[in-house]
Amino acid sequence: MGVTGPQTIFVDGYNVIRTTPELARAERLGLAHGREALLARLVARYRHTPHRVVVVFDGDGPTESTQQLKGLSRGQVIYTRRGETADAAIARLAAQCANEADHISSQIVVVSDDYAVRADGALRGATPARASELAQRMREGPRLQAKQARHRQFLRQQWAAEADGEYIPPDRSKGNGHRAPRKRREAPDRRW
Repeated sequence: MGVTGPQTIFVDGYNVIRTTPELARAERLGLAHGREALLARLVARYRHTPHRVVVVFDGDGPTESTQQLKGLSRGQVIYTRRGETADAAIARLAAQCANEADHISSQIVVVSDDYAVRADGALRGATPARASELAQRMREGPRLQAKQARHRQFLRQQWAAEADGEYIPPDRSKGNGHRAPRKRREAPDRRW
């Protein structure tokens, strides 16, 4: 999943929930809790990205149902119809996505710990990814938030050092730190 352009990410919902420890703990409270935990993390991770996220769950209704993923404008939640597994639905949807003209420039990613799902996705031109890779991405948060957290931590350290009287102001010299000072650059060479 290391691509810079927009991606369409198909997530094998229950598979990811059951193979990710923190989501599995939520599922022990009930299936709905596990689904809500997964969806909340996906929304938090992909809200500010150009990626489309499609989460597929095994359903038991007479028809397939598709819902908007709340909080993610490019997100969908799909419950398969009775008799169709999420694995089969992901294979079908990935093939459809690969054939659509507007997805030629984007990459398709299939996330599951089920080898057959990943292999089938790879045959259809998708990039296979394990649930642990997605879990790591969901844990890492957006880059801006990480950068802001590092900056806050730096400021706290500076304030603490200042309060202890140990604060050393940063060097405020002007110019390029990798270039010799002007006096040495412009001085004539008197060795010859």
